[in-house]
Amino acid sequence: MSDGQPLAQRLAARMQLGLLGTSNTIAHGVRVGRRVAQAMKDGGLVRRLPPRGTEPIRISAICTLGNRVEAYAGYLYLVVVVRRDVTIQAGQVAYGTEDAACEIDILPYGDVRQRIGLKQYAMMFRLLNRMIKEPDPPRLILVDHTLLLPKEFANSDDDDVQREYQEVANTAGAFWEEVRPLLSPWVNAGLTIVGLPQTKRMGEPLRSLAKGKAGALVDAVGTGIIQTALAPDRTIDEVGAPRIMATVLWPEQRSAAFAYSGLGLDPRTEPQILRKELDIVSFHYRSGLRTAPIQVEIPGGHKWNSEALDRLAGKLVEATPFDQPDAVPLPLWLGRQQFRNLSPKDILEQYQRATFQTLRSGELDKAWLQGWEPEGK
Repeated sequence: MSDGQPLAQRLAARMQLGLLGTSNTIAHGVRVGRRVAQAMKDGGLVRRLPPRGTEPIRISAICTLGNRVEAYAGYLYLVVVVRRDVTIQAGQVAYGTEDAACEIDILPYGDVRQRIGLKQYAMMFRLLNRMIKEPDPPRLILVDHTLLLPKEFANSDDDDVQREYQEVANTAGAFWEEVRPLLSPWVNAGLTIVGLPQTKRMGEPLRSLAKGKAGALVDAVGTGIIQTALAPDRTIDEVGAPRIMATVLWPEQRSAAFAYSGLGLDPRTEPQILRKELDIVSFHYRSGLRTAPIQVEIPGGHKWNSEALDRLAGKLVEATPFDQPDAVPLPLWLGRQQFRNLSPKDILEQYQRATFQTLRSGELDKAWLQGWEPEGK
């Protein structure tokens, strides 16, 4: 029998051997970030935002939540969508409209996670449609999802997921077609819908420059000075574009914007109207020293100009008053706080018990048989 090595000894040895290498990788990234930071700023890859204005900022946000518990040969699920409005002026906050919708039901076994994700998108568009039909609809709306439907839905082998994916894609396409005449930048002071994708393209736009895709950039960027700073030691390969961008992006700054039309997206990406016609512009901004860079997506692509994007980023920074690692604009934070107090597992378990009591009591059978009593009884 060969002598093995206990896990604790293996971990201790690995930590001692790897400590210097990990520290060197981090230190190298910091040194490279310092070296190229000025070149990136001089080249326009990082932009300082203008001073905060005095006009009030009205922002609406939509948050969604999905959860499930196993029950009755399937899953009981809960999907909730919440809208919160705030108006911010000179550091003062006024709370506005609050709205919500929810759905609770049962699903059979299958790709339940994907189906619940699609239901979150469907309910998000339900609330968006309700908002744009108001007499005085908001002009700046944040949603805590990417504007394009994630590829994982399209790649699912589950027939129910594919069916619901097409339904949501059609709903999304119809929504963007309806709001198209209202959108900025085509309309002055028009409707701006901002998506916050969960999977961030932190390496953009630096990776686009490294691959020679300068045409994807919306802002004017001096590519020569940046490529010269990156060339000596193949910085992108050794350190990674996301780490460099996170190093050089400081509070109240944003990265150069880039259009998704220049990234070579999958032609199957839905909704097609966003990919083919409206396009999407995206950038990262940072509101505080301890706050991680946040990526946002806005319909419009190359139709946007740098000054308008600077003003939009300034509003988002002003709407993010907390300097915390998980900080987001205030209306989104308020919506997520409601979810933290919701206890969806408890709600689903209570619903499961109530469903069982209904089945055991025979009330459902009585309702079906009502009116079928024999005459004379």
